[in-house]
Amino acid sequence: MNLDEIAPEEIVDGFMLPAKMTLEQKRQADEQLASIRHERLANRSQQERLYGQLLQLKIQMEDYIKQDTFDPKKNFAYFLNSYIELLHKRKAEVATELDIHKTKLSQLLSGNREPSEDIFIRLEFHSNRFISARDWFRLLVKQQENHMMTNTSLRNKEKKHVKGHVEIKF
Repeated sequence: MNLDEIAPEEIVDGFMLPAKMTLEQKRQADEQLASIRHERLANRSQQERLYGQLLQLKIQMEDYIKQDTFDPKKNFAYFLNSYIELLHKRKAEVATELDIHKTKLSQLLSGNREPSEDIFIRLEFHSNRFISARDWFRLLVKQQENHMMTNTSLRNKEKKHVKGHVEIKF
């Protein structure tokens, strides 16, 4: 956009100048804004609520995946439980929709079973591609990475198999 083509009056209209408000006026404006926000939230459709909750879960998953730290509470099972809870469906119903046995779903939810690729893909399609199979998979990878890096007995056992190492001089 070329600013020379815009009239000075249009430029001025494009700026919002801060209003000087008293503390009482600010309090009243904040109350009005909160009231309107609560009214809009209360009048959302079930579909709009579900979309908002799915978006919130997706953002939580993505933020957690990006973090360098591992939280054992936020594993695949944690997010799968959250997903099922926000759908307001019984676990047996979700198991049927995913075409898996309810026992398998129960094992996934308890963390006693690791999901396979088919589960990630089914969850992606179940969410209408809103939460990708890649994000579900990355939750498991983060969990596996932590296990590999903190399992000292495994690390010590595998270290014994290494007969040589690269020498690096600084």
